[in-house]
Amino acid sequence: MIFSVSYETRDGVKRKKYKTEQGALRAIYKWFQTIQSDQVASVVLIGPGHDPSTFECVEQVPFTPPKTTSFYNTQAWRHLRRQALIRYDKKCRDCGATANDGVRLEVDHIKPRSKYPLLELDIDNLQILCSECNKGKLDHNETE
Repeated sequence: MIFSVSYETRDGVKRKKYKTEQGALRAIYKWFQTIQSDQVASVVLIGPGHDPSTFECVEQVPFTPPKTTSFYNTQAWRHLRRQALIRYDKKCRDCGATANDGVRLEVDHIKPRSKYPLLELDIDNLQILCSECNKGKLDHNETE
């Protein structure tokens, strides 16, 4: 089965074929997310056994994106977190406290993930802080 999609904007029409209806709907959903809000756009989906469907905004597309795994639950983060704890001697960089002192240690991004996503898995962008010292840290202080 082939599903045909026509993407229409002021600049013209682009056509693409997809093997599954779900694949076509996912592509339409993602395409609408790239369109500027003031741009006039529509999509027509034609598939076997279906009447053509026209969508004029992302809210009309019957597609729910899959839930993504939280970054902090990924295997890559957990592995890097363990490496950082070992590398930095399992103690707070600011006050020197350890888990034996009864504090909770946190692996912190020096430069925040929200501003520097390419550094999220860079061990040199990590530091160990106790929860108290981490509370006192602000994102705008990206050198500590």
